[in-house]
Amino acid sequence: MHTALDEDSVLSELKRQNYKLIILDLNLGETDGLKLLERLRAGGLKTPVLVLSARNRISDRIQSLNLGADDYITKPFSFQELAARAKALLRRKADPSLSVLRVEDLELDPASRKAQRGKREIKLSPKEFELLFLLMSHAGETVSRQDLLRDSWGLDLGSDSNLVDVYVNYLRKKIDSRDEDKLIYTIRGSGYRIGRPAPVHSSESFDSEHNSDVIQEASATNSAFPDEAPDVTEQQEPLRALINSLVHDLSQPLTSVRCFLELTGMHEGATAAALGDLRTTEQQADRAIALTKAISALVRETPAPAGAWISMDALLNDIVGDFNVLLHSGLLSLDRQWGPSVQVSSSPVLRCLLVLFLSKLVGRNTNPLVLTVAAQVKEGRCELALKWKTTEASQAGIQDARSIFLKDLPHLQALTASLGAEISLTAQPEVLLNLPAGPQKMTGAA
Repeated sequence: MHTALDEDSVLSELKRQNYKLIILDLNLGETDGLKLLERLRAGGLKTPVLVLSARNRISDRIQSLNLGADDYITKPFSFQELAARAKALLRRKADPSLSVLRVEDLELDPASRKAQRGKREIKLSPKEFELLFLLMSHAGETVSRQDLLRDSWGLDLGSDSNLVDVYVNYLRKKIDSRDEDKLIYTIRGSGYRIGRPAPVHSSESFDSEHNSDVIQEASATNSAFPDEAPDVTEQQEPLRALINSLVHDLSQPLTSVRCFLELTGMHEGATAAALGDLRTTEQQADRAIALTKAISALVRETPAPAGAWISMDALLNDIVGDFNVLLHSGLLSLDRQWGPSVQVSSSPVLRCLLVLFLSKLVGRNTNPLVLTVAAQVKEGRCELALKWKTTEASQAGIQDARSIFLKDLPHLQALTASLGAEISLTAQPEVLLNLPAGPQKMTGAA
């Protein structure tokens, strides 16, 4: 993996070497990542692009996909999810042209075992091909003589042989002709490098089992991203942008912490106690990530509702997307109890209320939770109940509704009143909402 920090270095790196995947941060220095993506696709670039950004508005995702992105992940994110999505893209986008290794104007096709520089074809012996393949797989990096001996000839690291030097000289004579720029460099005391030095590496050691086939474009972490004008007052709009900017900045350290914990847990030799502590800390990071996403969800631009009512299924599916990190880690499980015909208000206020409820539950309970959401319609009203319990045998330490929400009750009542709804807090781990219900959908033939 190589890193490019701005548009110029991205374009330069793509000319220097062929890549199989680009991970693109939309906040790329002074350049907007979407404009760069559009430019790359307009120029005919076929390399898969995975967008990685703190921008979580639906319009940003749609625009990215329309401009040629192949996938989109919002920050903070799980390191394992990023790796899984990257692997899925590499499997799906099996474009033969992306397997061709390229360094400057030198190309090597592993499938046909042909090499050419510019329009000049280069004839290679089997061993020359192997050696060139290894060097080009790590273009811009210094590859030691020991690594080349081991991977091309199967000799151990202690072997005293000049085979590498002899065959590198063979390659030089075929690749670096007098009227062409030099491509193969000797790095005194270390080994050999092909092509100009690569940009910042993601790894400090040479690994012969991994091709340098990914370029990651790093982000400028302190820039706010533009918002389209939603239906809010002039005072709310700058506040929305500022909150989004703070969420973006908070996402950066949380992402780093989450990835560090995952990688640390993968190391061999850790004791069971240490792994347990890591898992606990990782869960706390997951809670912080979920709360960050919830803050962003509360100020997110949302499309105007298509109608006055929305099904409970559609509403909850939209909301839980911001809490996926908890669902995946086992910190939150959902038990849905309602019929497919239940419809409730499509007002963004109801969506915000449910996001707030979930956020407060996650913030105040440190144990894994099972949240039961039950809804039933009676005489044009929907009785919505949210009940929670821990996954542990003992329910000691579980906080009831009043402990969690009493301080915020005046604000919650103001929001529910705007919906024509009522809220009830009990001394149990339960919140009750009574709100207008939409017309019941017909689920079968008359």
